[in-house]
Amino acid sequence: MNKSYVIAVIGSGGKTSMIERLAAAAWKAGKKTAVMTTTHMWLPREHSTAGKEVCEAERMLDEEGITVFGSLGEGKARGKLTYPGQDAYEQICRMADLVLVEADGSRNLPMKFPEWPREPVVPANTDAVFVMFGLSAVGQPLETVCHRWQLGLLRADGAPAEEDGQVPVTPEMAADFLERGYLRPIRFRLPSAPLMLFLNQADTTYRKHAGEKICGILQEKGWECRLCRLRPARIALIYMASGFGNRFGENKLLKLYEGKPLYRHGLDMFLELKRELEAEEIHLEIIVVSQYPEILREGRNLEEGQSVRWDLPGFWTVKNDRAAEGITASIHLGVLAAGEEADGYLFSVADQPRLSVRTMKNFLKNYQENLIPGKKDMGCLSWGGRRGNPVLFYRTYREKLLALTGDRGGSRIMKEFPGRVMEFPAGEEELKDIDYPENMR
Repeated sequence: MNKSYVIAVIGSGGKTSMIERLAAAAWKAGKKTAVMTTTHMWLPREHSTAGKEVCEAERMLDEEGITVFGSLGEGKARGKLTYPGQDAYEQICRMADLVLVEADGSRNLPMKFPEWPREPVVPANTDAVFVMFGLSAVGQPLETVCHRWQLGLLRADGAPAEEDGQVPVTPEMAADFLERGYLRPIRFRLPSAPLMLFLNQADTTYRKHAGEKICGILQEKGWECRLCRLRPARIALIYMASGFGNRFGENKLLKLYEGKPLYRHGLDMFLELKRELEAEEIHLEIIVVSQYPEILREGRNLEEGQSVRWDLPGFWTVKNDRAAEGITASIHLGVLAAGEEADGYLFSVADQPRLSVRTMKNFLKNYQENLIPGKKDMGCLSWGGRRGNPVLFYRTYREKLLALTGDRGGSRIMKEFPGRVMEFPAGEEELKDIDYPENMR
């Protein structure tokens, strides 16, 4: 039917990221690449011929070398790409050199046990199968991270196992689910097709160790398995520049300190940090929350009351009309602006001019390497046993951050779970903030 090479990507915890990585590599190699789905996937931002005729996809393949093709979903699938139909699928396969098919759904969870033969939907002309698994599932309650977890706990006779959904996912459980749910069924259906398991999200020491254990178990049984990290960790920095400066007596953030406005010292430091972290596969998005038009205008001469992205990717401003509510207004606005895709929320005040790139870089690297969700998943700088800013929260604290009220920040959450906080040492001068005019000297 086709002259193209078809790779079906199934499982959970990185299917779209794997397809994006493969598509980019094929495009650079000059291969005409088509992306489709046999289930549902989010509509692409680029190279889309979603909902269009096959001829439009062919034109884009010829002109751009890549297209994402399919039908527009309806009903519950509205806003998603769906299967284009067999005739259109076959036509695209005859046009492209490489066809990448997202052939499974997992409800955005890192782990899944499939319901064969209904899913996954692997095309009959598949040449190779990539199975994905998200290592962020390990250590978490099964029911919170695994789609169709009940199927995975069924005994061979169809009766439920003794474990329930609260049991934590172990490397042994993950290996068992992957072998029974994906590897054996795929090998039975496609005995000659290359089959590779990718353990994604290997971005912390804990996850790497768990991934190595899963790989060890499965490799002993003859399965091919690799650890990977398909996208950088995304940390949203909420730079809080809305304070009234009551103790200072006026707005201190615009006061000159060593030749430039006070708030610019921290902001310039984070801009430099952002550039350096890219090499460490940590993507820092900077969100400036302020009530002051002078600070907001620093971006694009933006008009008071607007919220517009800056020229630098991953850097934007948010107007704070709720500054009188206290620091939690900045927290809420920043978290909402960051969205649900952030891996962590980093909060910094704008009056710590001596904070260094080196300290912050080492702090974030240490946090990422030692992160264990539910056990060690908050971080802060400290000196002499005293905690200070900035502070960092894992993405699972999003709802708690949005529920904060008054003028007490995230310290309330840290006090609720004191054992989960990773303290990182900083210099005494770095943690000092400017509260009074005499501190400016």
